[in-house]
Amino acid sequence: MDTATAPSSHAPEQVLWSGRVSHWYFLGQWLVGIVVAGALGTLLYLFRNNLPPALLPWIFTLPLLLLLLVIVAIAWQRAKRRYWVTNHRVIMEYGRWVKDTQEIRIQDIRSMNVSKEGFAGLLGIGKVEFSSAATDEADVIFYHISGTDRVRDLVRKLQS
Repeated sequence: MDTATAPSSHAPEQVLWSGRVSHWYFLGQWLVGIVVAGALGTLLYLFRNNLPPALLPWIFTLPLLLLLLVIVAIAWQRAKRRYWVTNHRVIMEYGRWVKDTQEIRIQDIRSMNVSKEGFAGLLGIGKVEFSSAATDEADVIFYHISGTDRVRDLVRKLQS
């Protein structure tokens, strides 16, 4: 979704911001993966004399495979969500192969809520909720993004 054409009475639709779940959101998974791979590598090194010599090259690839598994798991989770702010709409796409899309027109947004919690909040990661009416549920939610205030301010500027 780079640029789409809107009805003729409007300017062409342009993507002004796009994002995914922040890499910082996965900091805990990175740390656990690195610590476990390091501990596994250290244990294998310390007990290398007790292991069959023919298996040593293969066994020492286990920590690397573990790190590769962490990278793939994070990429898999991160690929689930994509977010866009265009000059006409706010869009959230969810799914890997089967895509669900939620969107709301900028002029229909009645409220925006930003929340940042815990350690991720200290890093500036949070969620932005966009609602079109006075309901309990948000129509579109950008989860675990960095720059939540910047996204809210961009949409607020587009509304004026």
